[in-house]
Amino acid sequence: MCSFPDIELIFVSGVLESDVWKHQKRYFSGCCEVKVLDSSKSNDIESRLEEILANSENAVVVGCEFGNLAVQRVEDHDNVMTTVLTGPFSKLSRKNQRIFNVLLKLFSHPKFAKIALFSNETNYSVVKDFVSYIPSQSPDKILNLMDYDLRVPVKNSLIIYNNNCRFSNKNSIEDLTTNSELACINAGSFSFFEKPQEFNKALNDYLLNKTDFLEKRNVVKNASENRSLKDFEQKKLV
Repeated sequence: MCSFPDIELIFVSGVLESDVWKHQKRYFSGCCEVKVLDSSKSNDIESRLEEILANSENAVVVGCEFGNLAVQRVEDHDNVMTTVLTGPFSKLSRKNQRIFNVLLKLFSHPKFAKIALFSNETNYSVVKDFVSYIPSQSPDKILNLMDYDLRVPVKNSLIIYNNNCRFSNKNSIEDLTTNSELACINAGSFSFFEKPQEFNKALNDYLLNKTDFLEKRNVVKNASENRSLKDFEQKKLV
């Protein structure tokens, strides 16, 4: 694992509770600043993201499920260096709140979750741990996020596709990878939890390839700040 002291990692989920990112938080906290968000603890997740980004410089925002939509809403922010999106990727249509909550209750049962969300070889204990982060009902703000579709990332991004996801297919990410890099993991819908070592390695490798870009970004920023300071000093002399 490499050190990325100038990078801030922000992990964002929509329905799932933020502790579902525990494997990533434990792994990356040793090399950079890490924050985790979800809609249950942040009633307006976009506003919370905006608050964090206002005090960041080189943020890498990582999303999953409905969190992907929130991530893309802030992608244009000057302090966002890049984004990372992971499945499911299929179009998320607006559902009746009651129907959606019924699905959440089904997925909260380990036996059903294992069939629907995980690879066949996944240990049952992993599934039981995962379902503890599924809320009993969806946060109110989630339905608002459903009004948006994923679009082609504006900035070069990382798309992590889960080969065994039953709610996505390669066609669903074809457009997303136009300006992005693709990593495929043999896992179900949530590879960051099912196979955290592979997910973390893919993210770590991507960040490692971004170090040159980060250096250039910092050079441009420093030059801009020095220019502004020089202009300010000249105005004072005048």
